[in-house]
Amino acid sequence: MATTSVTMRVDCEDKAKAEQIFNALGLNMSTAFNMFIKQTIRCDGIPFEVTLHNRADDYFYSPANMAHINRSIAQLNAGKVSRHELVEVEDDD
Repeated sequence: MATTSVTMRVDCEDKAKAEQIFNALGLNMSTAFNMFIKQTIRCDGIPFEVTLHNRADDYFYSPANMAHINRSIAQLNAGKVSRHELVEVEDDD
């Protein structure tokens, strides 16, 4: 397999932050970039997001939660829900 060099300009702080993340994932910049290139080719587009942490909003848009939300909306539209008043509760903290 023949290889070539790629030179790119990246903000210094962004590069340092990315390298920290790649290192935590056991990767170096070259390996991470090659992963991105290979996946881009396989997917014929921007392929994935690699993160160390799940963001708070990840679960909300998960297929299971979206299915639950859609079932709830269907129940609402079918009139199968009861209406309740919102009750404010003071926190003792």
